[in-house]
Amino acid sequence: MIAGVLVENGRVLRATAGLVAVLTAGTAGLARYFLRGILRVTRSKDYDIAVLGVGDDLTSGKHTTSDIRTVQLVATENSLLPGTYGLSWLDGSANPTGQAIVGPILSVDGDFGGRVKGGRSGRAAAGPVVTRTLVDVRAGELRVGLRTAWEQYAYLGDPSAARGLDFLDLDLHGDLGAYPTWLLPGDGGSRWVIAVHGRGATRSETMRILPTLAALGLPTLIPSYRNDVGAPATVDNRYHLGDTEWQEIDAAMAYAIEHGATEFVLYGWSMGAAIVLQATVRSSRADSIIAMILDSPVIDWRDTLRANARVNRLPRPAAELGLWMVQRQLGIHLDDFDWVARADELTRPMLIFHGPEDAFVPWERALALAKARPDLVSMVTYQGAGHTKSWNVDPAGYEREVRDFLLGLG
Repeated sequence: MIAGVLVENGRVLRATAGLVAVLTAGTAGLARYFLRGILRVTRSKDYDIAVLGVGDDLTSGKHTTSDIRTVQLVATENSLLPGTYGLSWLDGSANPTGQAIVGPILSVDGDFGGRVKGGRSGRAAAGPVVTRTLVDVRAGELRVGLRTAWEQYAYLGDPSAARGLDFLDLDLHGDLGAYPTWLLPGDGGSRWVIAVHGRGATRSETMRILPTLAALGLPTLIPSYRNDVGAPATVDNRYHLGDTEWQEIDAAMAYAIEHGATEFVLYGWSMGAAIVLQATVRSSRADSIIAMILDSPVIDWRDTLRANARVNRLPRPAAELGLWMVQRQLGIHLDDFDWVARADELTRPMLIFHGPEDAFVPWERALALAKARPDLVSMVTYQGAGHTKSWNVDPAGYEREVRDFLLGLG
């Protein structure tokens, strides 16, 4: 009898051990998937928003002589966002050819089918349809049937094509090679801005604020950094969360100093803010930095990575294992990227934009930093602003805040 019980218990133990092994392997697999998603350099664009109507005033249900130009789009998570954004589309040969700027939502209608007759419509659509103001068609023809990509940066191309700004194309030289960089010469003064885009983004992320900086006469450098298109790639083809990328900002400051700069305002979006913060404590030129502007900043990578795990519905054990893997793979300690814990080390005035709807870089840590250093940090929040979308929600207000902050530096 005892032997039978032992045999049965042994089976249970083996089954339990097998289940644990399967679960452990599954957790490790999810953690590795998470690690690749965070660190791997990927670039893609989804042309998933169909154009259903283009006209003068589609909100009234008929063609009118209204001055409002409108566009009707399939309702998606992006096309329902409040604010000002861009659309882009491809030609028949799959080449990028078209750009448009769309403004506020005018209506959301779940019963589009044939309702609009005055605009260039003529097709029905299943599901909700959003009608937005059509601000401008900048290139190509916006027509019914196009499948468009949502452009958070709104303006595409270089500073001249996108915003009508004079600029120079140059290469900055760093430890991995040459980094393509834009320079807005400004008035040639000694206070320069260095604008740093976020993870997986491009220099176009800065385009929304460049006219404001140019109007103030501030020379502005917009550098690329390692693993950007046209920039040197790392051996591992991975982002390093600011731990190495800050060196390109250091190279930008070196170039600017050679050309007359004595003071810097560093401006960073998302991971670009994490890069900027690293530069303020690791660059030999950090004494020349007088202020920072941070948009949806990564203040604490642990908080940010956990948030991304939640967005991707990753189980907590896999997420925590993924955090450990990030540190091991990159040879870093995430404690070094927690600026709430390091708040006492900050010495420069800082303007932070961060919206409560940011699911990828939660605003709570920026809010905690603002509370920890009210002597240095001014925080601006726009309701409805998702990740790096504060400008999109209120362009005029955003630009005014930036202008006032910069003028207030004296």
